[in-house]
Amino acid sequence: METFQVIISPDVVEVLHREHEQIRQLCTDVRTAERERKKYRLAVLRRAVHLHELGELAVAHPAARGSGPTGDAIALACQAEGERLERLLTELGRLGVEHPAFDARFMAVSSALLDHATQEEREEFPLLRRYVPVQRLHMMAGEMQDIRLMAVD
Repeated sequence: METFQVIISPDVVEVLHREHEQIRQLCTDVRTAERERKKYRLAVLRRAVHLHELGELAVAHPAARGSGPTGDAIALACQAEGERLERLLTELGRLGVEHPAFDARFMAVSSALLDHATQEEREEFPLLRRYVPVQRLHMMAGEMQDIRLMAVD
């Protein structure tokens, strides 16, 4: 008798966690790239962070708001920090990889990005796991994907 295997797609927390890992790797890629590849690597990182933040802004943060006694404050803090980091990455892009201060500024932004990801994993993700039904978390992953697809040129 053959068995039927049900394939379960990742939920929104799993997707966001995987994206954090990719962003961590992209930060390393920018930091270690040769000067001629650094501009491209930075553009890839900026796009990844933009799409990640877009998904969080539209799907994850709203779900975290109202989740438990601290949901609003945590979601708003994560949202504000994500927006600040996107602005800093845009400024780095304008500064240019050739600028003498680029590497030092990138190190500061990269460190802040990594801290932001860790904070979300420690504070916001547990809220989503605890207060949002599992089925909804899976639906949210699809919603986030749809939003990003519409944002891609």
